[in-house]
Amino acid sequence: MAEGRVHEFTLGNGMRVIVKEDHRAPIAVSQVWYKVGASYEPDGITGVSHLLEHMMFKGTQAHPPGEFSRIVAANGGEENAFTGSDYTAYYQTLSSDRLEIAFELEADRMRNLTLLEEEFLKEVEVVKEERRLRTEDSPTSLTYEQFSAVAYRSLPYANPVIGWMNDLENMSVEDLRRWYRLWYAPNNATLVVVGDVEPRQVLELAERHFGPLAPEPVPPLKPLIEPPQRGMIRTQ
Repeated sequence: MAEGRVHEFTLGNGMRVIVKEDHRAPIAVSQVWYKVGASYEPDGITGVSHLLEHMMFKGTQAHPPGEFSRIVAANGGEENAFTGSDYTAYYQTLSSDRLEIAFELEADRMRNLTLLEEEFLKEVEVVKEERRLRTEDSPTSLTYEQFSAVAYRSLPYANPVIGWMNDLENMSVEDLRRWYRLWYAPNNATLVVVGDVEPRQVLELAERHFGPLAPEPVPPLKPLIEPPQRGMIRTQ
């Protein structure tokens, strides 16, 4: 297979796999993208996608809280995650000969999060403080948040990715459990690998670790239409 091409595969359970070779350095970046983000959230649980992103590092049945990050660090890698309006993504950068470690960990937490209430209660406070620091104490961020809130009349893009403070204060761990069961499935995810890899070997590893995960019913998305706006909108 020629280097530089983008190779695409689909596993039997519906999970997409995208691979791009780049052999300039012996490293690889592995990402798992889920088709869910802030724009999917109904009123009352805004911020649930971002909070679940935090909780993805807080333990599975096989790996206790914090062990995911310890394993990646012990293998010389780095990892992080990010949430947007239409996606939630997780990534690891590792030596390419240790790519399988990332696959094993991501496949585990795709379906086996414990979502313990004691971990949730700690993490929701972390997110609330993040909101205070990044939005409420930042005039620029606060202005943009208010601009979005009035710019959209019907689309969920009016809501901030981090969520409204009132929703965070009233969110429960059961809200996260429902959200996790609803959207975190192989047929709602895309695996992206870029680096010093061979596409067929990546596919074999993906089939080994992600292939056994059963697909789940994913809610169909309804088309959203923003009605034409007329007149002036003011906010303070």
